[in-house]
Amino acid sequence: MNAVCADDEQWYPATVEKVNEDGTVQVKWDDPDGGPESSAVKTDEMKRIVIYKDYKVDEAVEALFPEDENMYPGVVTKINDDGTFEVKWDDPDGGPEKSNVKPEDMKYPPIPLDKLEVGQKYSGTIVNTAPFGAFVDFGAEREGLVHISCLSEGFVDNVDDLVQAGQEVEVWVKQVGEDGKIGLTMVESKMGGGGGRPARAPVDLSGFTDSVWGDRLTGKVVSITNFGCFVEVSPPSGDAGPQQGLVHISEMSDGFVEDPWSITEVGAEVSVVVKDVDVGGGKMSLTMKSTD
Repeated sequence: MNAVCADDEQWYPATVEKVNEDGTVQVKWDDPDGGPESSAVKTDEMKRIVIYKDYKVDEAVEALFPEDENMYPGVVTKINDDGTFEVKWDDPDGGPEKSNVKPEDMKYPPIPLDKLEVGQKYSGTIVNTAPFGAFVDFGAEREGLVHISCLSEGFVDNVDDLVQAGQEVEVWVKQVGEDGKIGLTMVESKMGGGGGRPARAPVDLSGFTDSVWGDRLTGKVVSITNFGCFVEVSPPSGDAGPQQGLVHISEMSDGFVEDPWSITEVGAEVSVVVKDVDVGGGKMSLTMKSTD
């Protein structure tokens, strides 16, 4: 595992010795280098290191080059009897063409964001938690967020009651935003709507054209994206079936919104006002802001 050393607030390899009565963990540093041999560390200042040991021949990896101890791309060419792997470097650049590397000095290349697809399942590790969810390293170019509403089938009041940093979890890709943010879920059944606007019946917004600004409608959140949420509402006249409108992230609250998932969740009932209706384009803009 890695832990934060209080002397310089940097991360270093260490081994857990015991759990202290005050809730901290006593760790023994792998290389104290003149500092304390062991220290008491808070649990949120620790990260478990998962060492994968089942690499296969012909798999692409990133590995530690012994001559300069930097990570470089290569391909596994042999599994050695001592548990190391022979790696052929993509670009030896004058150095050895192959090297034997320990599994703790190897990892799979990060998954490019453009290779991620909604519905894909991965194993990952909780990196840290926040009041609104948990960040997971699942091998992609950047971490993904499991919103608190997607941690469990039921209601979750406190993220830390369910998951902790270092915990291994299974996740499904729920959404990959244009800004590179990745939405994940630990509940497969909550995949619906994670990839953007869901499929729906032919759009008929004619029932909303006479909506008076300020008149509120009650709707249901059907999907959430990085740029806002889609809400299903019925026209005031009741002459037509319900349709969906977009509440842009800037219209979800009177204050600044950084994370749409922190404001609402799929299935929630919300109060909205119709801002604009484009019958020909089949688009309707809504707001959840106060209109007083």
